[in-house]
Amino acid sequence: MSGRTDQLRDLVLKIGASTKVVEKQAIRHGSLRGSTEIERALLSVVKEMIKQYNIQTKLSPEQLSSVVRLFYARMSDTEIAEHLGDRALNKTVSRARIKLHLFRESDLKPPFDKAEFVRLSDAGKSVKDMAESLGVAPSTISEYRNIFESQRAAERDGYIKRFLEILSDQDVTERMVTAHVQDGLQDTIDTDYEAAEV
Repeated sequence: MSGRTDQLRDLVLKIGASTKVVEKQAIRHGSLRGSTEIERALLSVVKEMIKQYNIQTKLSPEQLSSVVRLFYARMSDTEIAEHLGDRALNKTVSRARIKLHLFRESDLKPPFDKAEFVRLSDAGKSVKDMAESLGVAPSTISEYRNIFESQRAAERDGYIKRFLEILSDQDVTERMVTAHVQDGLQDTIDTDYEAAEV
């Protein structure tokens, strides 16, 4: 039993040491970010967007960074709000998400004819006139105006690509660590069985 304990202790030390080396190399060469650097990179991009688009929300920059990460983790707005500590923030999360160029398929399906919306908007019609022409509430017009403006900015400014590049590092890092741990544990199990058979 003491031999197995020693093996497990050596494995933990080996994994811990290996993880640290990988993170240091990632920071030095810039090929793969560690988790702390990923969070810092996300926050940096979010702060840049806040300044560029004058984003005003009750969510802090750190919370907005979490919105980005959790959106790409496929959480709903309500789940993200719950993660932030208040389920009632789901509408706030939804509006902030749009400002960060994070769109769900449902966001891009307005309850009116988009081509007619664009025609009326280009003609300088007021929100009230557009609402009457399209048969929806003025608040709906304002909501989709913000969505379409954010969509145009997303296509122009490339922040989505930057988010994906940052988060792809996180995905690779997590898969590497998981594989490393699993392989290490399997090696220990195999060794254990071999020792028992002997």
